[in-house]
Amino acid sequence: MADFPELDIWLKKAQDLLTQNRITVGGHRYTAPSLDTGDFGRKDYANQFLWDSCFHAIIWRRLDPVMAQAELLALASRQVQNGPDAGMIPHCNYWQGGGEWLWRHDERSSITQPPLLCVAAVLVHERSQDRAFLEAIYGPMCAYHDWFDRRRDPDGDGLVALIHPWESGGDVLPRWDHAMGYQEFSHEAGRAARHALAHQLVEFDTDAAALAEHGAFYMETMDYNAIRAADMEALATIASLLDKPDEAESWQQRVQRVREAFQARMIVDGLPYDLEGLDEQPVIQPSAGQFMTLFGGCPTPEQAERLVARLQEDRFWTAFPAPTSPTDADTFVPDIYWRGNVWPCVNWLIYQGLRRYGYDALADSLAERSYALLRQSGFWEYYHPLTGEGLGGGAFSWATVMLDMAADTAERR
Repeated sequence: MADFPELDIWLKKAQDLLTQNRITVGGHRYTAPSLDTGDFGRKDYANQFLWDSCFHAIIWRRLDPVMAQAELLALASRQVQNGPDAGMIPHCNYWQGGGEWLWRHDERSSITQPPLLCVAAVLVHERSQDRAFLEAIYGPMCAYHDWFDRRRDPDGDGLVALIHPWESGGDVLPRWDHAMGYQEFSHEAGRAARHALAHQLVEFDTDAAALAEHGAFYMETMDYNAIRAADMEALATIASLLDKPDEAESWQQRVQRVREAFQARMIVDGLPYDLEGLDEQPVIQPSAGQFMTLFGGCPTPEQAERLVARLQEDRFWTAFPAPTSPTDADTFVPDIYWRGNVWPCVNWLIYQGLRRYGYDALADSLAERSYALLRQSGFWEYYHPLTGEGLGGGAFSWATVMLDMAADTAERR
């Protein structure tokens, strides 16, 4: 482990941080993104967020598989049971209330986030070998992915749409600027617009087609659909482990449908891009989201080769890769939230995608640079890609997932 000095010490630091941020409520346990009350602390980071918890479970499995299971089961327990959105897993659970002002639901939001629960569940099961856990998670996850097809694919093309930037996990990525109607982006205006859109979603009962026809935010994004493909692939694995071969085959067919739609609709000049609006106009904008599509196995080998070449360009392969926007973009402002920072979750997804396509040396390098980032700055929400400075929330739980990259790389050597 010469390239990962003191890895055991850092894993212990991660366990201490995750334990510090752990919350027990309503018979469930989860890990808050951050309970830091310093200058960068946010009180809403004590709530449970969907894809944060998936990343928490991924690193928890190395430290305490039972806690990793609890993290995912807490998410599944808040699945919507009734109404048109039955089956949805909310992007935010307000375990102690507080969501009424924005969502008309005190206990949850009305939108979701990148579906990574099945991916996380399979990784957790590899450590725990707990069949009962898979049995508990399987039914809710089937309902969740059925919800996507029913509520987020109104044109039936196999690609699901986001109806709010929050659903992407990357709240203010420049990729959303046009769809959000920004003439010129500012942090304050962006926050106001996102809150206004949340109220609009509630008024339209989160009906994706009706919102799109009304001219609201509606995007079919390359990385989100690739993540969903990976998650349904993991759901097929769970079905196989539970001795349900016919259901496993059905999920694999649904994965293939996403990949075929990705190829048919999202590729422009050999590279993937997002689609905006019901008329599916491509958003031609280089971003780390392109590299994240490798995670879902959506690009062809030739497309993957081009993506990997782009990733290694200086504008993306910075001192601490990989920024969400290239350094030569007009929108690159690396110390502003999601405007060109390095995010632990993004790096983990890119790392896994590189492994999938056999770019092991580059995956090793990404793991090494991510580990160096942690050793320099500690556990932060996101980082400056040129200096490595920690930014956003401090004592941030999901930064620990970069240790999963380091540990995985060390195990392969």
